[in-house]
Amino acid sequence: MVIRGPRRRRSVGRMRFRPAGRRGGALAALAVAATALAGASLLQPLTAGASLPKNANPHGTLTYGVDLNDEFDNTFNPEQSFNPCGFAILSNIYASGLGITNTAFLPNVIRSWSSTPNTVTLHIRPGVVFSNGDPVNADAIKTSLLYSRQSPLLTTLTAISTIDVVNPLTLVLNLSNPIPGDVIQAMYHSDGTIYDPSTITTDAKEPVGAGPFTLKSYNVGSAINLVANPKYWNKGQYLLGGVDFVQTSLGPQIVTALESGDVDMATLEPNEVKPVKAQPNLAAVVGKSYDYIDLQMRQNAAPFNNSKVRAALEYAVDRNALNRVVDDGLGEPAYQPFPSWSPGYNKSVGNKYTYQPAKAKAMLKAAGFPKGISFTLTVPSGDPSFAEASQIIQQQAKAAGFTVTLQQVDPADLLVDVYIKGDGNAVLSEQLSNGPDLANNFENEFLPIGFLTQHYGTANPLLAPYIKEALHYVTAQQQGPFMQKAGALAMSIGAEVPLVFQPSIIGYNKSVVGGTVQAPIGQCHTNLTGIYIKK
Repeated sequence: MVIRGPRRRRSVGRMRFRPAGRRGGALAALAVAATALAGASLLQPLTAGASLPKNANPHGTLTYGVDLNDEFDNTFNPEQSFNPCGFAILSNIYASGLGITNTAFLPNVIRSWSSTPNTVTLHIRPGVVFSNGDPVNADAIKTSLLYSRQSPLLTTLTAISTIDVVNPLTLVLNLSNPIPGDVIQAMYHSDGTIYDPSTITTDAKEPVGAGPFTLKSYNVGSAINLVANPKYWNKGQYLLGGVDFVQTSLGPQIVTALESGDVDMATLEPNEVKPVKAQPNLAAVVGKSYDYIDLQMRQNAAPFNNSKVRAALEYAVDRNALNRVVDDGLGEPAYQPFPSWSPGYNKSVGNKYTYQPAKAKAMLKAAGFPKGISFTLTVPSGDPSFAEASQIIQQQAKAAGFTVTLQQVDPADLLVDVYIKGDGNAVLSEQLSNGPDLANNFENEFLPIGFLTQHYGTANPLLAPYIKEALHYVTAQQQGPFMQKAGALAMSIGAEVPLVFQPSIIGYNKSVVGGTVQAPIGQCHTNLTGIYIKK
């Protein structure tokens, strides 16, 4: 289980319940043939004969500003990492089985797949090798999956009972739990990281992967220096000679570092976009994301063990105001668990859950609380945007009959104090993007396997059938109709209180960086395809 704190904060706090809760519901029969979707260019090779642009430096190194103290926990082995944002760096060293965009899972080292209710067959791209020249074959992927399966964080893989190697490029995963779709989806992140069996015991310090870059050097808390992997299978998609991830402090320092040329690129907060765009040599790209800030409520204890109280809270927050203040208007108010551009968006729900304090008060009265409700909201400390959001929520909720006491907790203590020991009644968190896997977060929150379910009492038999049905499928379009129903029901019973969908924002020096800069799918990801350093 990985819990992630506020944006660009230490590793424990903001939620991406990726491993322990992300995989779980029972899936029925599924047969999937992997095909690259139109427009999904993330992992597609450049056209035949393509070459570097004339103004590109083939040896150019991108300097990428990142808070290493926040987003990297000093191991280069993804299976050992407790920080989901380390994936933004490690995914450039290792290859996962599949790639991902906001709309699709894409072939990568695994070029195609198929399944029955109790098996998943993986077909490996021929000719792929690790950076040391060792082959990426069925034996390597078998070893990798069995190695990752032992992690308490990657519970999807426990559905795999045995693995049969059919030939060097084909393997069959035999499932003890019939969740083939979930297993396929797991191939895109740390679950599907591919290790070289001969170096797996030393990867924490000397990683050997099949990704586009290799580790050159590491200065703890200062810089991670990568160089291009000459053996990478899709070399034409990565035009950089290397990447230096350098320590850059939070806040205005990010903009200053871009202005001074100390860094060429960095992830931005919404309030940093205007200062960056004001500089003639800088640019910012704002992209869509499934990441969203929400209130998670402890539902195995008063007051939120009462669904009527939870439902009233949906009308006690002004999501539009939060977007304006916290995200500078660049996000999207989360009137339901899926953004308006998602196949999971329910048009009949629309913007129903606006700020209606009188309605919330009336609902509390009808629930037997005419004097209102008091509760403690835990807020991960150290992030100005989270602090500001919590204060706004406190003020808004008061007018709606909720008296909120704010409790600051160091993100490093959040896992134990809040989820294990049970401090507070609710927590301000951020759910990280799972791209086209719409059912992922709900699976963690409302099915019995989920970490949040186990520690916050959020298991919900009303939602479970929709979630399990969605988990029959791999694509967002297929999951969408079921998650529309689940989202509408979740809002009506106050299963969670989504607040704001977060933008994904990249700032860069356009005098230095060439090509088409794209924002990644969300926090804890990078997208370095197709960009280069100018001569």
